[in-house]
Amino acid sequence: MESQGSISELRTQIAETTREIIKLAGQRNKLARRVGALKSSQSLPAEDERVEDALLKQVLSECDHSGLERSAGLRIFRVLLEESKKTQGLSDLPSPMLRAAKAMALQSKGVRVIRLDVGEPDFRPPKRVLEACTEALLGFKTHYTGPRGIPELLTAIREYVKRKQGTQVDPDQVMATPSGRFAVYAALASTVHEGESAIVLEPNWPAYREILNHLHAKPITIRTTLEGKWAPSLEEIESAVRPNTRALILSFPNNPTGKIIDPRLYKSIMRLADEKDLTVISDEIYNEYSYRKCPSVLDSPPRKFVLTASFSKTWAMTGFRVGYAVSSKETISSMAKVASLTVTSVPEFIQYGAIEALKADLEVRRNVKTIRSRIEAVSEALAEIPSLEFTKPEGAMYFFPRLKRYRGGGERFCDDLLEKGVSVTPGTSFGDYHDFFRISLGQPEETVLEGVSRIGGLLA
Repeated sequence: MESQGSISELRTQIAETTREIIKLAGQRNKLARRVGALKSSQSLPAEDERVEDALLKQVLSECDHSGLERSAGLRIFRVLLEESKKTQGLSDLPSPMLRAAKAMALQSKGVRVIRLDVGEPDFRPPKRVLEACTEALLGFKTHYTGPRGIPELLTAIREYVKRKQGTQVDPDQVMATPSGRFAVYAALASTVHEGESAIVLEPNWPAYREILNHLHAKPITIRTTLEGKWAPSLEEIESAVRPNTRALILSFPNNPTGKIIDPRLYKSIMRLADEKDLTVISDEIYNEYSYRKCPSVLDSPPRKFVLTASFSKTWAMTGFRVGYAVSSKETISSMAKVASLTVTSVPEFIQYGAIEALKADLEVRRNVKTIRSRIEAVSEALAEIPSLEFTKPEGAMYFFPRLKRYRGGGERFCDDLLEKGVSVTPGTSFGDYHDFFRISLGQPEETVLEGVSRIGGLLA
């Protein structure tokens, strides 16, 4: 009876403590609301990384002092921060899909819209890919496969990596993924856990930030600038590393700027990653669309890395949803588990098409030549618009111009331009770039130039 009484008393104390925690969380939200109001009235930034960093250190110290596991403390800290942001009215940056939805709504009504918003090339997949998929379907290659992919595709990926980047990787270091996006998701899910953080250079593909938020991890963003020719700062990366930072996400050539990083700086970043015990997640989806040598994580790999890639841009296979990843045996095993728990694998017949894509060098050279021609033509056309500033892309398939002056900024400009029949993506989709917008070169050259002409007309 004494034992049962003790348990009952302890449970009562636990219940009281739990209620007290909830009460304190409510009080914290009220304070956060007041902070938000003061920030707004004084035109202060919505987020202050220095304040958050200092609080994080206090949280970790308190975890050590109280005996609470740091991982548990980080999860609680993450929830409190998210609630504070909601209370202060902070929201995620707008998704490019919102802009695409507006354009598609107009198209459904029969309105002609020049689509310079979607990062999808207008090429056809290589004929050999279609033939291989058809043959596989007719041969009933329609079954489950292992989450890493069929052995033939894994061999083809290894041979492609060896041919293109001169790096020999072991069979257990590669996997096929159901899209490049999933490769990034699985890589982050395997390396960054709830309450932890990863560094993202901006402007950049918004999915990195969105995936981290979905995983209840924090994206630590580092802003690059047009004035700095979109080059990241090694010092800023180093200063951004926190006690809970686990990964650094890199993507060159960059979407949306087309920036290719200097090889010496890239090597320095790899050394820094080793010093800080970070996993470098290198999204090399646009590597073939490089108009000068673009470094790869495989050139001088850090101890911990994941290379992700996709068949979507290089071989115009966006609808096939297939990509691949290269990493350590342990990380690939973890990523394969993510795949097996969610999507099982890339459909079997598509894997046979992917094998043929990796052999289609002629088609790749043709696609790269076409995009490069569009870059030259659009660069000349944009240079004739005095109210725009931009850097000429060194890779990828986008321009990221800045409006020198436009009432209402980039969002308003994109809305006004859509009324003129041209859809582009606001810069705010890629970070804190309110006066920028992205032009995709995924349409025939004459169509893209017509769109640029309408941009010039709106800004005249």
